[in-house]
Amino acid sequence: MTTRDRGSASVELAIVAPGLLLFAMLMVFAGRVVDARATVDEVAHSAARAASLERTAPAASATGTAIAAATLREQGLACVDHGTTVDHGGLVPGGAVTVSVRCTVSFSDLLGVAFPGSLDVEGGSTVAVDTFRGTL
Repeated sequence: MTTRDRGSASVELAIVAPGLLLFAMLMVFAGRVVDARATVDEVAHSAARAASLERTAPAASATGTAIAAATLREQGLACVDHGTTVDHGGLVPGGAVTVSVRCTVSFSDLLGVAFPGSLDVEGGSTVAVDTFRGTL
């Protein structure tokens, strides 16, 4: 090692470290987005399944909305704003119940850095109403 090579490792580290840190933050950001999308789809499916088991259309709408909100809380997805739409289709046997869930995910708590912005994530699911269910 010659004297003119001294300190080159420190300089290289100072140049490479910010890029590696930015890459790590990008991976955490991408993980948050993928997790939010998967969670919203799971929430929509749970809400559609619960709504399809109800006997009346108003009960299906209320149950679908309540299950979506509860499942979002249980999954730990912190939505700044969320909404649920339940299309019960009259709950006719052999019909379908469709639930759409929208969640606005904020990135302000990401890595303890004030990361700007948010992302609207939407998911949906359709569940068949049991063909052999009795009617009231």
